[in-house]
Amino acid sequence: MVATLAGLSLAALWLYLYTGRLDRQREDDSPQPDLTIIQPRLTTFNLQGQVRSQLYAERLEQWPHEDGARLTEPRLTLHDRMQRRWLATAHRGRTRSGDRSLLLEDRVVLKREPDHHGLVIKTGKLHIAQNGDTIETDDAVVLTSGSWHFTAMGLRTRLDRQRLELLNKVRGKHE
Repeated sequence: MVATLAGLSLAALWLYLYTGRLDRQREDDSPQPDLTIIQPRLTTFNLQGQVRSQLYAERLEQWPHEDGARLTEPRLTLHDRMQRRWLATAHRGRTRSGDRSLLLEDRVVLKREPDHHGLVIKTGKLHIAQNGDTIETDDAVVLTSGSWHFTAMGLRTRLDRQRLELLNKVRGKHE
């Protein structure tokens, strides 16, 4: 009798744990984000109280088991040390919670504003470090500035040093 009760108790415990695990798996596999924010805006400031960056997106989603968040149609405005404004846009992006960096993907454009004939960088992927000064990619890059047109594989720039490096397979043309 004791063995039968112990067996039934173990069976009940197993059934309870198994069905609870199934419910959790169904919740984890749901195609729903944990958090959705429509048109989020984030503004950061430097130590002098000046605007450092502004991030806007059509949508922000935090999905289960993902570090950071997904962004739809992100627009990032950066201000360098000389308070010149840079605008980075993309079709989608990702933030990483650990280092607060931003990865822009799909039709990425980086340009200095409001100069309509100045530097414009187009690429498929762009990583922007937490402070916004270091911007880099290993993807193909098209850079135009006035009558200059460059293509390259990879780019690294430090906005705080006003330095831009085209890394590999650089080709240039002046029209």
